[in-house]
Amino acid sequence: TGTSVWRYMGFNFVMFLGAIQSVSSELYEAAEIEGANKWHLFRYIIFPSVLKIIEINVILSISGAIQVFEIPYIMTGGSNGSKTFGIQTVDLAFKNKKYGLASAMGIVLLIIVIAVTVLERRLFREKEDQA
Repeated sequence: TGTSVWRYMGFNFVMFLGAIQSVSSELYEAAEIEGANKWHLFRYIIFPSVLKIIEINVILSISGAIQVFEIPYIMTGGSNGSKTFGIQTVDLAFKNKKYGLASAMGIVLLIIVIAVTVLERRLFREKEDQA
């Protein structure tokens, strides 16, 4: 998990930094004139501006965690209890030559990722409707 955090830290940093920099400086000035402190700036200006980025990162993180393959395969080859669904699919296809079953496993993984993504989108949409 540490390698995954390190791998995607730059991407997440750039996404959040871009979202924060996209807020107009006039909005910050207006908040200062109204007497907003740093907490109010974060709560009412910065956080709503990065909410979509948080949604995107959650969706990418969960779908990436479901279909993780590269890091455990490269580091351990699936041994020591790190055999993920993706590694099992590849092993089944290329080591055991059961291509049909491996293809079916890939389709099941695709359906799971789509279902989780749709569920997350609905949850975020409900939170937006309540706000």
